[in-house]
Amino acid sequence: MKRFLSLTMGVVLSAAIILGSSDYAFAAENSHEMEVNASDLSEGEMKTIVVDMKDVLSGDVTTLATSPSKTKTLSKDYATSSGQTGIITSIGQIVDFSSVIPEGATIQSITIYCPTGTKVTQSKYTTINNYLITDLDTSDSITIPFQTTNNPSSKSTSTALAGKPANVRFLVQIQGRILQQYTGMDGFTVFGGKMIVTYHE
Repeated sequence: MKRFLSLTMGVVLSAAIILGSSDYAFAAENSHEMEVNASDLSEGEMKTIVVDMKDVLSGDVTTLATSPSKTKTLSKDYATSSGQTGIITSIGQIVDFSSVIPEGATIQSITIYCPTGTKVTQSKYTTINNYLITDLDTSDSITIPFQTTNNPSSKSTSTALAGKPANVRFLVQIQGRILQQYTGMDGFTVFGGKMIVTYHE
C-alpha cells in the first residue's frame, strides 16, 4: 500500500513539474508584456515616453512629439559665443507633449542624457555642463548634469517637476561654460541625446 501511495505521489509530482515547466516557458515567451502589465498595476498607470534626439538636416528650433508616438526626433542643438567667457546656453529645442500625453497626467520623473558615440563638438576651452529643461507654460526649470553614457545613472534623472502637468511643452537647452576665448567664436554642438518622461495618468 505504501509503495502504491509513493508511486501515485511520484506521478502527481511529475505531472506538476511538467505543467509547471510548461507554464514557465509560456511566461518567459510573454515576459515583456507581463512586465508592462505588472508595472501598470504596481505604479498606477505609470507610463513612459521617449524622445530620441538625433542630428537632422535642420538646426532650427523644432517642435515635435505632436503625434501619438513613443519616439520622436529632435534636431541637433548648438551654442556659439563671440568675445566672452562664462556661462553660455544653446538655442534649444521645443518638445511638445500636449497632444501625446493626456490632460491630467502628471510627471513622475524626467531623464535626459547623451548616448555614447553621439557626435559632440566643442571649442578647446569650452565645457558642457547641464541640460536645462523649462516648462513653457509655467516657466519652471530644472537642470540635469550633461552625461555621456549608454547607462544613465541617477544623476541623469530629476523628480523636481514631480506632480506637475506632463502634457505641456518643454524647451530643452544645453548649458556650458567658456573658460577662455580660443577661436573668437567658441561654443559647442551636440548632435543627439535621449529624453525620457515618466508620468502618471
